[in-house]
Amino acid sequence: MSRDDSRGTQPHWEPTPPSTSGLSKAETRTRPGSNQLAIHQLEGRSNGDVGLRSQSCRVRRAVAVRGRQYRVSEAEKELLFTLALFRSIAVADLLACLYDSRSRQFGQDLRSLKGQGLIRTHRIMAGREGEVLEVLIPTPEARSLLAALGTENGRQPGPVGRLKLREIAHDAALYRMYAAEAAHISNCGGAVRRVILDYELKASIYARLAPACSGSRVDYAKAQKEVAQTHGLQVTEGRILLPDVRVEYETAEGELRKVDLELATYHYHGAYALAKARVGFKLYADGPSAARLNAHLTRGRAPVPEGPGLTDAILSL
Repeated sequence: MSRDDSRGTQPHWEPTPPSTSGLSKAETRTRPGSNQLAIHQLEGRSNGDVGLRSQSCRVRRAVAVRGRQYRVSEAEKELLFTLALFRSIAVADLLACLYDSRSRQFGQDLRSLKGQGLIRTHRIMAGREGEVLEVLIPTPEARSLLAALGTENGRQPGPVGRLKLREIAHDAALYRMYAAEAAHISNCGGAVRRVILDYELKASIYARLAPACSGSRVDYAKAQKEVAQTHGLQVTEGRILLPDVRVEYETAEGELRKVDLELATYHYHGAYALAKARVGFKLYADGPSAARLNAHLTRGRAPVPEGPGLTDAILSL
């Protein structure tokens, strides 16, 4: 059960980035303090487009939307774009990844955006220990503002989508998973070009499958396979398995590739994780969940799952 923070505009957040003490050396290298570089390339935006470190990107300019005037900086626009795409993000992850732990700048932007009614803070109980997780979500006003900004500067904002309160904790962790993978891509000389979430893939797939719903089972199965292949996915036991996040990126050699990411929670069934791994998804989980699922998939024999398509272990976040 979430609760909206209405106690003034002063944000509550921890100015210390999440600890990486539980990560292996290899995993720590994929999460440097500069991993905010990749997030600036969402939807084809280049890192040079917005630099959170520059003073010019922090100058607020007036934007009129539906008779209301907002004042936002380039850095604040980037924060709203990121929130719109991922729908909800843990405050600590935004501070560490997007702002490179610059707590003063982060606090200034939060106060301004909250004061203008563009973002809301939710505190929810998450994890097996019942810890309190503080997350940010964009408001409907932010959706309107982003649409206007996209029209003005030629960029299309990430879709806000419909957020279900019971899924906030899961959705909030997707950004952290993305940031780890994006940093790995950047360290290998690549650049993220587009990020697609599961609800976007689902909407596209259902729209393509709708005409086949009235046909026979054979025709539907054929259409399902074709649609899955069109989206680079596979059908397993009559279902198209969808990743939580798809990242399309350009390699250092200029090749366009994609990686499908899945966030495995503590209650994830081993068989379900195995099915996702077999179709080529790269799985991430928190430390305890990763250890438990890796032990299940490998029967405690090896750090990397064995079998067709199991090329990656479940990585710890």
